[in-house]
Amino acid sequence: CRVYNYEPLTQLKNVRANCYGKYIALRGTVVRVSNIKPLCTNLAFVCAACGDVQGVPLPDGKYALPTKCLVPECRGRSFTADRSSPLTTTVDWQSVKVQELMEDDQREAGRIPRTIECELVQDLVDSCVPGDMVTVTGIVKVASTEEGECSIFF
Repeated sequence: CRVYNYEPLTQLKNVRANCYGKYIALRGTVVRVSNIKPLCTNLAFVCAACGDVQGVPLPDGKYALPTKCLVPECRGRSFTADRSSPLTTTVDWQSVKVQELMEDDQREAGRIPRTIECELVQDLVDSCVPGDMVTVTGIVKVASTEEGECSIFF
């Protein structure tokens, strides 16, 4: 489902730590879009001891090995990833950078407009180009970057 006309709109300058994990909406101009990449959401692993295959969910695409084999007689702890298994699933993923909208009376001389990185998945991928004015809604999460940027996930 998609949420339209979600209120209130949050100004980019107000996106701070208190917004972490919350669902917000903001409006801005798309200034950059990345290439479309695959995001693995579920990865199959083969037990090295017995050959059993198990699917492991990967929240936010973060790689995680199984802790032990699910076969009661085996309990092996060595696994190999199987990217060609039917249990392995991927979705399209794209990153876009959105810049705040500023009225003439809000502009401060020499100040660079604020930006936020947004991650799009599935059907939202390739839905905008630089220059588009967009309203985005999503959950604020902190991306693991050196600058500690905020990202909004959809």
